[in-house]
Parts: sequence; C-alpha cells; structure tokens
Amino acid sequence: MAFLKKTAASAAQEFRVPSLAEASPEYAGLIAKRDELLAQQSALSAERSDIEQKIAEAPAPAMRPGVAALLGETSDSTTGLRARLGEVQKLGVDITAALEIIRQRLAVARTSASKAICQTTRAEYGRRVAAIADALKVVGVARAAYDDLRNAFDREDVSWGSLGPLDLRFLGDAREGQVERFIREARSSGYYG
Repeated sequence: MAFLKKTAASAAQEFRVPSLAEASPEYAGLIAKRDELLAQQSALSAERSDIEQKIAEAPAPAMRPGVAALLGETSDSTTGLRARLGEVQKLGVDITAALEIIRQRLAVARTSASKAICQTTRAEYGRRVAAIADALKVVGVARAAYDDLRNAFDREDVSWGSLGPLDLRFLGDAREGQVERFIREARSSGYYG
C-alpha cells in the first residue's frame, strides 16, 4: 500500500489539468472581454453614484431651463450632470446586455474547451481509474477473507462480539456491492482491463 501512496502523490504533483482558458483561445478571449466589461460596469456604477450625489446636493434652480435659455442665462448647475447621468445609465444597460451575451457564449465555449481537455487528459484519468479498480480488487479479496472468518465463527457458534465485529455494509453486497459496481463501470467505460 505504501507503493500506491507514493505513486498517487507523485502523479498528483506531476499532472495538471489545463484551465479552460488554456485549452481554448475563444474561451480565454471571452473571459478577457467579460473582465473588461465588469471593470467598466464597476467604474460606471461609481460614476453614477457620484453624479447622483452631486445632483442631490445642488441647490434648486431659480428657473426652468427653457426660461433661462430665453433670457440667455444658465438655469441649473445640474443640467450637464443630468445629461451625463442619462449617458451613464444607457451605457450601463448596454454593458449588462453585453455581459449576458458573453455569459451565453461562455457556456458554449466551455463545452468545447471541456471536450478538448477531456481528450488530452483521458489517458491520465484512465490510469487513475484503473489504480482505484486495482486497489478495490485488493479490498474485495480482503473483504472475502474477512467474510470467510466471520462465517467460520458463525458456523462454530463462536460468540465473537468481544473482537468488535466491523460492519462492511458500506461496501454493499459481497458479490454485487460497491467494489464490483465500480470495477464493472470502469471496464464498461474502457478504463480497466
């Protein structure tokens, strides 16, 4: 068993699953664009809050903007701020729509990038599944030996409770339990002889 520990530890250190961005330039580009838009959205949110605060703190206008224009005067110190607030809000709506499109495109790109990663990591995955199946075969043999001893105690009517009988039901049935199920699935998936 020490061999399995060393092998598993060294394999885990040596093998690295590539990220989705490493596997797909399209996915990487979408992530970069999403991050750029999120940064813009954050900056716009801060600007919107600043504009709203300035508008709230500005004194009430002495006259309507139309009257002030007829008189050739400025009516309100917030007219420019209100115009910019409208622009910021519109741009915010556009960014939200663009982020939704990117989210949808990322879902599609994730699928193709995941397929590429699975293709390149299939051998390593299969090796690890086979290692588990090998270890579980050893567990199956040990369980059979345990069951043989337990059955011998029962045949001989030995009161063996003082040994602290262990419950192996978590492994399932001795013939068709979890060990056998895993090995069968590993075989049917082509990962185990």
